[in-house]
Amino acid sequence: MIIWSGLGFLVAVIGFASLILTEFVSEKVTGDDQFYQEHGWVILVGMLLAAGLTYGLHRLLLLQKGRVVIDKETGQEVVLRPSHSLFFIPVKWWPAVFVGLGVVIAIVNSKSG
Repeated sequence: MIIWSGLGFLVAVIGFASLILTEFVSEKVTGDDQFYQEHGWVILVGMLLAAGLTYGLHRLLLLQKGRVVIDKETGQEVVLRPSHSLFFIPVKWWPAVFVGLGVVIAIVNSKSG
Protein backbone atom coordinates (compact mmCIF):
# COMPACT_ATOMS: atom_id res chain seq x y z
CA MET A 1 0.00 0.00 0.00
CA ILE A 2 1.39 3.36 -1.01
CA ILE A 3 0.78 6.16 1.45
CA TRP A 4 1.14 9.77 0.36
CA SER A 5 -0.17 13.23 1.11
CA GLY A 6 -0.55 16.11 -1.31
CA LEU A 7 1.63 15.63 -4.36
CA GLY A 8 3.95 13.14 -2.64
CA PHE A 9 2.96 10.40 -5.08
CA LEU A 10 5.01 12.26 -7.71
CA VAL A 11 8.17 11.14 -5.89
CA ALA A 12 7.39 7.53 -6.80
CA VAL A 13 6.58 8.52 -10.38
CA ILE A 14 9.86 10.44 -10.68
CA GLY A 15 11.90 7.59 -9.18
CA PHE A 16 10.33 4.95 -11.39
CA ALA A 17 10.60 7.07 -14.55
CA SER A 18 14.24 7.98 -13.83
CA LEU A 19 15.28 4.35 -13.41
CA ILE A 20 13.37 3.22 -16.51
CA LEU A 21 14.91 6.04 -18.57
CA THR A 22 18.40 5.22 -17.29
CA GLU A 23 17.97 1.54 -18.13
CA PHE A 24 16.66 2.34 -21.62
CA VAL A 25 19.48 4.78 -22.42
CA SER A 26 22.24 2.54 -21.02
CA GLU A 27 21.03 -0.46 -23.00
CA LYS A 28 20.69 1.57 -26.22
CA VAL A 29 24.15 3.13 -25.84
CA THR A 30 25.96 -0.11 -24.97
CA GLY A 31 23.86 -2.53 -27.03
CA ASP A 32 23.91 -4.90 -24.04
CA ASP A 33 20.53 -5.88 -22.55
CA GLN A 34 22.16 -6.81 -19.22
CA PHE A 35 24.38 -3.74 -18.81
CA TYR A 36 21.98 -1.99 -16.42
CA GLN A 37 21.62 -5.05 -14.21
CA GLU A 38 25.36 -5.80 -14.11
CA HIS A 39 26.67 -2.29 -13.37
CA GLY A 40 25.52 -0.66 -10.14
CA TRP A 41 26.93 2.72 -11.09
CA VAL A 42 24.28 3.02 -13.82
CA ILE A 43 21.58 2.59 -11.18
CA LEU A 44 23.37 5.26 -9.13
CA VAL A 45 23.10 7.60 -12.13
CA GLY A 46 19.36 6.90 -12.28
CA MET A 47 19.01 7.61 -8.57
CA LEU A 48 20.97 10.85 -8.94
CA LEU A 49 18.63 11.86 -11.76
CA ALA A 50 15.65 11.06 -9.52
CA ALA A 51 17.22 13.08 -6.69
CA GLY A 52 17.69 16.11 -8.93
CA LEU A 53 14.17 15.96 -10.29
CA THR A 54 12.70 15.46 -6.83
CA TYR A 55 14.66 18.45 -5.54
CA GLY A 56 13.17 20.47 -8.40
CA LEU A 57 9.71 19.25 -7.40
CA HIS A 58 10.39 20.32 -3.82
CA ARG A 59 11.43 23.80 -4.99
CA LEU A 60 8.28 24.08 -7.11
CA LEU A 61 6.11 23.05 -4.18
CA LEU A 62 7.69 25.79 -2.07
CA LEU A 63 6.26 28.33 -4.52
CA GLN A 64 2.72 27.41 -3.47
CA LYS A 65 1.12 30.19 -1.51
CA GLY A 66 0.16 29.29 2.00
CA ARG A 67 -2.93 30.37 3.84
CA VAL A 68 -2.29 33.08 6.42
CA VAL A 69 -4.23 32.77 9.66
CA ILE A 70 -4.03 34.83 12.83
CA ASP A 71 -3.69 33.14 16.18
CA LYS A 72 -6.39 34.65 18.43
CA GLU A 73 -4.38 34.23 21.62
CA THR A 74 -1.07 35.71 20.47
CA GLY A 75 -2.20 37.83 17.52
CA GLN A 76 0.64 36.41 15.41
CA GLU A 77 0.25 35.48 11.78
CA VAL A 78 0.83 31.83 10.92
CA VAL A 79 1.28 30.56 7.37
CA LEU A 80 -0.29 27.16 6.69
CA ARG A 81 1.05 25.25 3.68
CA PRO A 82 -0.12 21.90 2.34
CA SER A 83 1.98 18.86 3.25
CA HIS A 84 3.53 16.68 0.53
CA SER A 85 4.99 13.33 1.55
CA LEU A 86 5.45 9.72 0.45
CA PHE A 87 5.52 6.96 3.09
CA PHE A 88 5.43 9.72 5.75
CA ILE A 89 8.72 11.16 4.42
CA PRO A 90 8.40 14.80 3.28
CA VAL A 91 9.28 15.49 -0.36
CA LYS A 92 12.22 17.66 0.71
CA TRP A 93 14.01 14.59 2.16
CA TRP A 94 13.52 12.27 -0.82
CA PRO A 95 16.57 13.52 -2.78
CA ALA A 96 18.78 12.36 0.11
CA VAL A 97 16.94 9.02 0.20
CA PHE A 98 17.51 8.52 -3.54
CA VAL A 99 21.22 9.37 -3.26
CA GLY A 100 21.66 7.06 -0.27
CA LEU A 101 19.88 4.18 -1.98
CA GLY A 102 21.91 4.72 -5.15
CA VAL A 103 25.22 4.65 -3.27
CA VAL A 104 24.25 1.50 -1.36
CA ILE A 105 23.13 -0.27 -4.55
CA ALA A 106 26.33 0.74 -6.37
CA ILE A 107 28.53 -0.53 -3.51
CA VAL A 108 26.64 -3.81 -3.10
CA ASN A 109 26.59 -4.39 -6.86
CA SER A 110 30.34 -3.69 -7.20
CA LYS A 111 31.20 -6.20 -4.45
CA SER A 112 28.98 -8.94 -5.87
CA GLY A 113 30.17 -8.54 -9.46
